[in-house]
Amino acid sequence: MEIKTLIIQQMKEVFGNVKVYDEKVKQGLQTPAFLVRMIQSEQERKIKGQVWRTYSWNVVYFPQSTEVDAECDDVFEMFQTEFQYIANKYHVHRLEGTKQDDVLVITFDVSARLQEVMDETKMQTLGGVWIGKAD
Repeated sequence: MEIKTLIIQQMKEVFGNVKVYDEKVKQGLQTPAFLVRMIQSEQERKIKGQVWRTYSWNVVYFPQSTEVDAECDDVFEMFQTEFQYIANKYHVHRLEGTKQDDVLVITFDVSARLQEVMDETKMQTLGGVWIGKAD
């Protein structure tokens, strides 16, 4: 998925050498780290084959320092500033952050307008053969 890849690339650019996971980690989580997951997708059809898709994302930040609140506040402030767009291509909407159980949980939506590609079958010609009744 292009949007997920772009989010991860942007996170690495903004936050440097912080580990970014895109699947749940059962053991061996290295902090500081992010976990990025798409949690919902919806689609609305528009006219002329256009589709408006909205993807809801969940980003969990696992801090490293003992100053969890301050570290989470700094990360969320940077996230709000640097993630108004994804790759200067997709708008970020409804960006929210919550601290719970010593982690920062960030949720946001990314919307994309897509154009459906119609696979049209071209009319075949008969190569000069006339079929019908002659007068």
